[in-house]
Amino acid sequence: MDQTYHIAQRLLLAYDEMPRGERRLADLLLEDVGVLAYMTAGDIADQANVSKATAARLFRRLGYRGYREAQHEVRESQSAKPTAPEVPAFSGGFLSPGEYLDAEVKHLVRTFETLPAEQMSEAVEILCRAAKLWVVGFGEGYPLALFTRALLIKVFPDIRMIPLSGFPVPEEFASISPEDAVLAFGVGRRTAELRNVIGSSRRAGAKVILVTNSLAAGDKRGADLILRGRSEGPTVFGSMTAPLSLVTYLCARVATRTGDSAQRRLDHIESIHSQWAEESSK
Repeated sequence: MDQTYHIAQRLLLAYDEMPRGERRLADLLLEDVGVLAYMTAGDIADQANVSKATAARLFRRLGYRGYREAQHEVRESQSAKPTAPEVPAFSGGFLSPGEYLDAEVKHLVRTFETLPAEQMSEAVEILCRAAKLWVVGFGEGYPLALFTRALLIKVFPDIRMIPLSGFPVPEEFASISPEDAVLAFGVGRRTAELRNVIGSSRRAGAKVILVTNSLAAGDKRGADLILRGRSEGPTVFGSMTAPLSLVTYLCARVATRTGDSAQRRLDHIESIHSQWAEESSK
């Protein structure tokens, strides 16, 4: 496993037990664990506005003898494979088609290089075991949620979309159960509605998978699993290429995992299309 992401997984697993100071440092590291390779323990502590003693306690909590051991793991990992390319930040200037394409490719590379296989497998299992699937997206996350539902409805019979036009969310969401799974999209600015849905999902006992482009406060407490698609720069709108590719890959894995039942549903859908085409031609 990529050791930089191994450290990120340790941070996520231990996050709920951390005191406030350690959480501030964990939040910093989860944004880019690779900083461990070139920053001192003091530099990282200063950046997170915590003491060096707090940083030392955090790394011991993660199972390391100290900061140097964690740093050594990251450096070894980075020397064993090419460094993920950096995506240029939005500068407000004009981009040629070639420059834009290069930036989008870098988004994809960074997303999938830092995506552990076991994390994607766990997401697939959560979705496949669910009695009902809830796909949730507000604001910028709504188009992604709608696209995801359009894919998954081909292989699953019971998928609920939140929000559903014309219906208040609490009335629609009242039927969630502990056997369900929620696929939530926290892309762009977080909304109160998204936080409320995730909170209600956890209280109901349902599993929550969050697809996001950047971590925000409360994400690690609200979601059972976080999938991150990079979207920084290079235009004023950011990029949805990586999050879109990430959920397409997730849906393809789900379809493969469901096997015969997915194929039977696809065949049935196709038969309905054919029947309606024949009736309309009469």
